[in-house]
Amino acid sequence: MNWKKFLLRFKDNKVKTVGDHLDTHLIKKMSRGRWPTKDQIKYLPRFLNRKEKNTIITLLTLAVLTSLSWFIVFVITHHTTAPKDGGEYSEAIIGQPKLINPIFASVNDVDTDLSSLIYSGLFRRDENGKLTEDLATSYELSADKKTYKINLRKDIKWSDGEPFTANDVSYTFDTLLSPEVGSPLLTSFQGVEVTKNDDYSISFTLKEPFAPFLNSLIIGILPAHIWENFEPNSIKLAKNNLQPTGTGPWMFNKLVKDDTGRIQSFTLIRNSNYYLKQPYLNTLIFKFFDDDQQTITALRQGDVTGVSFVPRDLKDKIGGRNVEFYQAQLPQYTALFFNQQNSLMKNDVLRLALAKALDKNIILKESLNQEGDVIESPILKNFPGYDANTAKINLDVDEANALLDKTWSHLPPEEYFNLRKIEILKDRATEWEDLKNNVSSTPEMVSSTIEAITKQVEADIRTEMHTDQTFYRKDKDGNILSVTITTADTPEYNKTSAVIARMWRALGVETKITIIPPRQIVREALRNRSYQILLYGEIVGNDPDPYPFWHSSQVTYPGLNLASFASRTADKLLEDARATDDQAVRADNYKKFQDILFKELPAIFLYTPNYTFAVNKQIKGVNIGNIASPSDRYNNLNNWYIKTKWVWKK
Repeated sequence: MNWKKFLLRFKDNKVKTVGDHLDTHLIKKMSRGRWPTKDQIKYLPRFLNRKEKNTIITLLTLAVLTSLSWFIVFVITHHTTAPKDGGEYSEAIIGQPKLINPIFASVNDVDTDLSSLIYSGLFRRDENGKLTEDLATSYELSADKKTYKINLRKDIKWSDGEPFTANDVSYTFDTLLSPEVGSPLLTSFQGVEVTKNDDYSISFTLKEPFAPFLNSLIIGILPAHIWENFEPNSIKLAKNNLQPTGTGPWMFNKLVKDDTGRIQSFTLIRNSNYYLKQPYLNTLIFKFFDDDQQTITALRQGDVTGVSFVPRDLKDKIGGRNVEFYQAQLPQYTALFFNQQNSLMKNDVLRLALAKALDKNIILKESLNQEGDVIESPILKNFPGYDANTAKINLDVDEANALLDKTWSHLPPEEYFNLRKIEILKDRATEWEDLKNNVSSTPEMVSSTIEAITKQVEADIRTEMHTDQTFYRKDKDGNILSVTITTADTPEYNKTSAVIARMWRALGVETKITIIPPRQIVREALRNRSYQILLYGEIVGNDPDPYPFWHSSQVTYPGLNLASFASRTADKLLEDARATDDQAVRADNYKKFQDILFKELPAIFLYTPNYTFAVNKQIKGVNIGNIASPSDRYNNLNNWYIKTKWVWKK
């Protein structure tokens, strides 16, 4: 705009106001410069009509808004949100903490979870499942591959401020190896010699080379200055098992009990002495419940912000609006183990027929809602020796029937009923003889009692018979072909065993199911191998060493060879595999081992399940990655956060 012409317009129109002399003054001042001064601008509204005023106001508003928009865009593009310290995470867990102590914790999932947060090991698994140093800085392996020299960090303090040294490591393993202490890890470290070299160096000497040994050293280390005052047989009784002192990122704060002494909650806070990255969260609270339904309810009602495990049948009851589900595939498999000590299970033809009758895809669908993978061997995906094209037994019900027909003929349900009735009544014949010989018994009483017993036997047999079994089988001696599946009382195993029983009954095989409470299955079934067929899962860990599960030395408890499988050739392959650090050799041995399992068929490998846990969406930074056990869900817990802050982008 030409301000001189603008002002002269008013002069030419001879605008007569008290300020006419001011117009002349302003015009004269205009000649001194191109742009109007501040004094001139403040009188501008007097010379503008309404339309011109509105136009200028609109333009100024647009200019301000445009500048503000560009400023906001600049801030947004040059800033980002970052985690900020503070906040609390609470989790619902089934069970009770008992011994939050690394040398005992492995028998209780709750203890394992809490120990993993409070204690540090010489090595640890990172969020990708890779083994890395923790309390250790490095290690050296001797030429004979039997001695591991571990060098320790020198900047570590326990949560109570005391310094960490090799004395703590030495004490931990000496205690673990003491039979008086009763650690479940004793057998895993038996024969290992522990030597303290100096304050920050310690050595482990093995009887034989064992390539996966470093994986064993993720066990948490105990503070010697606290525990060395206890007698070995009294360690389990110490209050420090519930009020632990560790070197991990979290430290004990408090626990709350109800009137019965049951622990309701357990609180951890950040360990200010922790030597690695401090967590963002300030507090962790664990709340304990009796069953899955209670944990799910606690999450839905907002009593907790996470659930340690979500059963597949309860997942839909949580709702996904405010909850994020995280899944991982544990290095674990579920299988049917044929007890080789049972005479019937030694029958190769029977085991093969039972295997051919199973549709694993249907089992996975009905038991796990497809949340897992079908497997053919105990060597899992991504582990040495895994082969997607490994030999497998294909589903073939016709062939399964043909195999069984060679030994067991068909038996209609009513004939089965009569045969069972005769068999049971024959077993109870001594009761009747005793009744007849009783001087106080009359013929009418005897007849009435026999009739009542017979009716009860008939009713029991009818109850045992399943409507989905259209025929049964018997051998030449009249023995019914009958098998029993033993398993733990969990929703997953209950569904899986029911599906398997249905498929086997379609072959004419009478299939019974024995359900045992999870906490009792070790005592009632595993300890004495008192089962015919066991439906069970085995967690193999990050290092896929099959030795503990399939070597013949592990057929008796506490060994985990649940099929009582014995093969000299397989033993040699497993022994050689664990003695070498050559991954190609190990892989080749495991492939040959799988071939033996395929031929011998000591078990039917069904599936590897997914592990699911749920966290409220307000918790950010959660990443499971590769995990070896449920407690590994905390591997990146130090990166979880709730609060955020603005920071400039670098």
